[in-house]
Amino acid sequence: MQPAEKEPLNESLYKKRVQSILHKHKRLLLAAYESSPPDAIEGSEDQAQIKIKYASERAIIDRVIANERSAFLCGLALSGFTFASLRFGPRYLISKMNPEKLKKLDDADAISFNAKSRWIQKSVAFIFEAAFSGLVGWRVGYSKVSSQNANSYEEIAKIPLCSGRSSISDKACPDLVDLVHNEMPPLFWENLDNKKENRLQDPQRWQAIRTFADNCIRRKMFEEYYRKQNGLNPQAVVDIPRGGVPNHTVQTFKENASA
Repeated sequence: MQPAEKEPLNESLYKKRVQSILHKHKRLLLAAYESSPPDAIEGSEDQAQIKIKYASERAIIDRVIANERSAFLCGLALSGFTFASLRFGPRYLISKMNPEKLKKLDDADAISFNAKSRWIQKSVAFIFEAAFSGLVGWRVGYSKVSSQNANSYEEIAKIPLCSGRSSISDKACPDLVDLVHNEMPPLFWENLDNKKENRLQDPQRWQAIRTFADNCIRRKMFEEYYRKQNGLNPQAVVDIPRGGVPNHTVQTFKENASA
């Protein structure tokens, strides 16, 4: 087995690292959906200015939440359909195919009810049907739709490129850039680039994570370029102009660095 082929075995470990980073910034991620991101705006600015400066980031988050809401509703609908099928489907089919057998089942139910054991059977059946329906809704409905929803991954990866300010980029970018470009070896990413023999379990997720980290670098480079061009303090907060970080950021930065 080649070294690159061994790296997918570490995918779960890298996934835990991503989860730990998200957990570290959980408060920030939740607050990014609110009107006033924490520690992101000077106290002198009012709420209207805050909303304007973070409007682009908020719009992306809104789209991601809308995508996830659709996946959740799909899972919920599938759970309901599965539960109804398990609870009423067999009895309906028997009533159509063999009415006599249905009558015998009704008689057996009556006997069980008189013996006061029917409620136990119903409780066990209900728990099984509910648990199985929930599992189907989660695994086949929500998880499948959510993991295949390329729009959510693409939108999240664009956050560092948004115009205005981005509290998520300011706080989460350093950790994710370090993870992608320092902690995780290049051999792991070779599996992602190998379209014919991709051994990763969730390539879309990893593509989004790498793109997010690369876009973090682009944002940082543009901020440095913008400060230099406008004579700003090296620590000054930069409001990315309308349109977001331009595509030619890296080339422009290299040209100015070599000038």
